[in-house]
Amino acid sequence: MLARDLMTTNVAYVTVGTSLKRAIQIMIDRDVSGLPVIDDAGGVCGMLTEGDLLKRHEFNGSHEIGHLQPDVAFFERYSKQHGRAVEDCMTANVVATSPQATLAEIVALMRRHNIKRIPILTNGRLSGIVSRRDVLKAISATPEPVALGDDALRLAVSTRLQAELGLGREKVEVNVRDSVVEVIGEFESDAACEAVRIVTEAIAGASCVVTRKTRPRPTAAQ
Repeated sequence: MLARDLMTTNVAYVTVGTSLKRAIQIMIDRDVSGLPVIDDAGGVCGMLTEGDLLKRHEFNGSHEIGHLQPDVAFFERYSKQHGRAVEDCMTANVVATSPQATLAEIVALMRRHNIKRIPILTNGRLSGIVSRRDVLKAISATPEPVALGDDALRLAVSTRLQAELGLGREKVEVNVRDSVVEVIGEFESDAACEAVRIVTEAIAGASCVVTRKTRPRPTAAQ
């Protein structure tokens, strides 16, 4: 599944000169927690999020400088906390991607940068946005793989264990009887057993028993 299949195309956005009061009202009206910021050329130059707005001075009390010597960081922080336009408060470093990005690539970007939404750009211009909610909808809508009969189920489980966990037939034995799957192997940990169970039971109609073989202890040399 690609970004173009997931993205919301009717995107609410603001410009750099939009007032924060207006931007907040758009968030409330559209029930979104972040807005892309568009520059005069139609490109995305920032994101305005709830997190940015919660850094405002209204929520952080007084910031008197006292006897401290102000530095660049102080002035930047003051502008961000007291400015009245979107450009004063927005996050300027935008993580974006293309309509051809895969679901896995989008999730990886969200995790790497700890962000909740990613603008989708076509020729440098905003064409959509993918949020965490869009990702969850896509996962929820994905049909579960169905295997019919014990032989088909055995093949499906073996294939998934190889693809997902790197456990080929030389490492595990898969037996199926009446849709009950037994996976036998010398698993290193309880976590490995749990991963095997999750992969197996993701196939519709399967219940799984994981049998953990113990390696024979080496005998003492005579």
